[in-house]
This record gives sequence, C-alpha cells and structure tokens, in this order.
Amino acid sequence: MQVVKKAFMILFAVWFAFVLFMPKRNLYYKVEQELKKQGIVINEGHISEGLFSLTVDDATVFLKGIDLIHVKHASFFTLLFYSSLEIDKIALDDSLRSMMPTKIDEAHCSTWIFSPLHINIEGSGAFGKAKGQIDLATHKVHLDFTKTGTLGPLKHQLKEGKEGLYYETTF
Repeated sequence: MQVVKKAFMILFAVWFAFVLFMPKRNLYYKVEQELKKQGIVINEGHISEGLFSLTVDDATVFLKGIDLIHVKHASFFTLLFYSSLEIDKIALDDSLRSMMPTKIDEAHCSTWIFSPLHINIEGSGAFGKAKGQIDLATHKVHLDFTKTGTLGPLKHQLKEGKEGLYYETTF
C-alpha cells in the first residue's frame, strides 16, 4: 500500500510541476505561428501568465489582412486532462452583420481528456444563450439556443427542433 501511495504522490508531483512550469507563452506563440500559415494573424495587446492559465487582453484577429474580430479578454486554463477557453466581449466586423450577430458577450469552450475530439461550447449575447459542441471526428458543429433574444439575421440559419431552435453545420 505504501508503494502505491508513493507512486501516486510522485505522479502528482510530476504532473503539478509540468503544468506549473509549462511554457504557456511559448505555446501561445507556436499556435500563433501555425495560424499565420492559414492566413490568420492575432495582434494581442497584453499577455499574462498565471499558475495554470494564460490571459490575452485586447486582441484583434485578422483573416488574410482583414480586421475581423476584436476580443477584450481571453483566458486559457489547462490542467492537461481538462482545458478551457473563456472569451469576453467579442466584436465581429460590421461586414458580417448580414450573417451573424456582431457582438457576443461571452463564450466558453472546454475539452476533457476522456473525449478529446469533442469541444463543448457555451455563449451568450444579444441573441440569447447558446450551448453545444464541436465534434472533430465527424466535423460537425451543433448549437442549441436555450434562451433566444434578438436573433436578427441568425434566425434564417436556425432550424426548429424538439427543444427549440438549433444551428447545425459541417466543416
């Protein structure tokens, strides 16, 4: 029993040290480099690291040189077996007004080691509240709108289901 206890303590200490001393800022810059290959450039205002998190403030996302998204605050949190991304105050370019809401108050994405190909999504804004998931195995996005507000142009893209309105697409 003592051997098992010591093994778990060593495993926990190694995991804790790895997560604590993980080069979060370098990982962010690596992701930024990979996105740049796809024509996506992130211009961040300020980056700060926490024990288990990385925070980016005042970021602007450019797609092939076009100023597309402004993010007031984004926070990435990881424990290796669970990771989450919280984004506050998202403003999309006005040119997208005919396709979707241009302001999103908050969005939350998370993934779990037991289902790494599923990303859970929650968001809220003037459109109401939405909850769903991205399935990377089948390349599907499914969002259920639990509380609807002013849907605007988004209403034409939604379908009626048993539990209310939903959005579904493949990529």
